[in-house]
Amino acid sequence: MIIKILCSILIVLSSSIIGYLYSFRYLQRLQQLKDLYISFQLLETEITYVATPLVIAMEKIGSQSNQSIHQIFKDVHKILSKRIGYSVDEAWNQAIENNFNRTALTQEDKEILIDFGKNLGRTDQENQMKNFKWIYLQLQKHQQNADELKNKNGKLCKSMGILAGLAIVIILI
Repeated sequence: MIIKILCSILIVLSSSIIGYLYSFRYLQRLQQLKDLYISFQLLETEITYVATPLVIAMEKIGSQSNQSIHQIFKDVHKILSKRIGYSVDEAWNQAIENNFNRTALTQEDKEILIDFGKNLGRTDQENQMKNFKWIYLQLQKHQQNADELKNKNGKLCKSMGILAGLAIVIILI
């Protein structure tokens, strides 16, 4: 009898943890979008107001950014500083591709990041500022969407984890 109770508790606990882990992914995405927003603000300041060369700006932003997304900026810096012949766009895309699986970002988030990189370092200062305004608007929209998903699906995942564990226990008993 004690073994049944312990196994039941273990099953419910395990499924609950799985539900919480799934819900945590929604929270991670929201936080990473906020981190990207702040990092782009820092990058804009470095490029437009301080007039830091892009390679050095990427290094600075990589060291100042949050842990979840800093590697994107560091990789762009590494690729561009090797002077192998990559354009900024190619370096940006490669950095996004290399680090995308380490994030909680969605495919839509990836697409706006790639679109941002297409104009990075190619145009004059006025168009660079327009590019930053565009990415800010896109990130704000994605943050709102991520917040709604976190509130809606986060609770759902937690509840489903607990309920799935209870259902398994009921079936086994």
